[in-house]
Amino acid sequence: MSGTNAKTVVYVVLPMILWPLSFDVFSRYFVYGMALSTLLLGSLSLFWFRDRLRWFRLGKTLVILVGVASSIIMYMVFIVGYALLTYLGLTHYVLLVYRMVYSMVSRYALAIALVIIGIMEEIYWRGGLQELARGLGGFASDEPWLVSMAYYTVVHVSTLNPALVAGAFAVGLIDGLLADKVGLMASSLTHIIWLELIMVILPINHAVFIHLL
Repeated sequence: MSGTNAKTVVYVVLPMILWPLSFDVFSRYFVYGMALSTLLLGSLSLFWFRDRLRWFRLGKTLVILVGVASSIIMYMVFIVGYALLTYLGLTHYVLLVYRMVYSMVSRYALAIALVIIGIMEEIYWRGGLQELARGLGGFASDEPWLVSMAYYTVVHVSTLNPALVAGAFAVGLIDGLLADKVGLMASSLTHIIWLELIMVILPINHAVFIHLL
């Protein structure tokens, strides 16, 4: 295996190792684990693929506006998703996520960590990985966001949490399309603002949030 191929394999496989470590093995330190994991993946992306990252595919002002507006849309998608989980009697899976997050960090530390996680996840999943998919040729070349969305969803299966898997699908779909059609800056803004909304500013279930404080 050549050096380039080995690098690509490591780059692609890393999330399959880092996600179970962050979500399961070291779940007690989940926020720190995700911050470190995404920082590693994002840094590798910047080191190896920074010249291929497409930050602005439209005018800068438009990209920023779309990114901010899309964060609100994504938040509303999760509100609807929470209502569906409530109907299905699966809201305890959402509670597990909030408990894992709030059990170890203050809201201020969490707000900072979410910025790191949001930007670095986008640089990896919708940046470097999506550009790798674009180079595969065929359908993946035309719609690389489908590849990143599918892999992003599959990686979250290791959590055995259906709410997280469904959430990963929604984030992968929205951010993947944004990065591919509008620009990586749009998906990054969407991801960061959405994380701050759903975890710090306006948690989906305020009663759950207050109970866990």
